[in-house]
Amino acid sequence: MIKHTDGNIMPILDLIVDTGIDGLNPLEPAAGMDIGLLKQRYGKRIALIGNIDCGYLLSQAPVDEVRTVTRETMRLAMPGGGFCLSSSNSIHSSVRPENFLAMIETWRACREYPEA
Repeated sequence: MIKHTDGNIMPILDLIVDTGIDGLNPLEPAAGMDIGLLKQRYGKRIALIGNIDCGYLLSQAPVDEVRTVTRETMRLAMPGGGFCLSSSNSIHSSVRPENFLAMIETWRACREYPEA
């Protein structure tokens, strides 16, 4: 069971995880959902899905910034497994195709899970 919720849910996240969910998305960085902290606190209990900002990053940022942020998100969230790269909500009509492709190409180049 994957729980979808928007915004910063840190104040109630323990309660949500304790319901027995298997995963959580979309993990909006713009709302304060810190992927490093989430991985540290919940990464052994649930899958983390998302955290690539679909607002500014995928819609307006330079391609190099998309690559940098995607690599850093993957570096923080992948160790030990349980991470699915995704946008912070959706791939909506304002997302620049070249930015979406930069996210996917970065995933392809960096998708091997490191040892835990």
